[in-house]
Amino acid sequence: MRNLMLLLPLVLVLLGAGADTPEDHLFDDPMFRRCLHWMLDGKAGALIDNICQEEYEIPPPSIFLCARKVTTGFLSPADREVCAIIFEEQARKARAGFIR
Repeated sequence: MRNLMLLLPLVLVLLGAGADTPEDHLFDDPMFRRCLHWMLDGKAGALIDNICQEEYEIPPPSIFLCARKVTTGFLSPADREVCAIIFEEQARKARAGFIR
């Protein structure tokens, strides 16, 4: 009986760990999944970009596309400069962000 009493808190913790959170249900939302796809490849976002950025707070794909180009290579010096400008703009936003 004493062993069961010692295992009870562990069982309760394990059962609670499997509980769904509201964030878990986001992946069931087809629009959220479209937004993630848009964020990663930058295609088919002309009509959903505002929804993705405002409703789900998903950043624009340019950040991810430029990060990929850093490792795979740029098409031209101008392409590299555009990515540098994008990263500098994001760095300014990060420095101006609030701290909790």
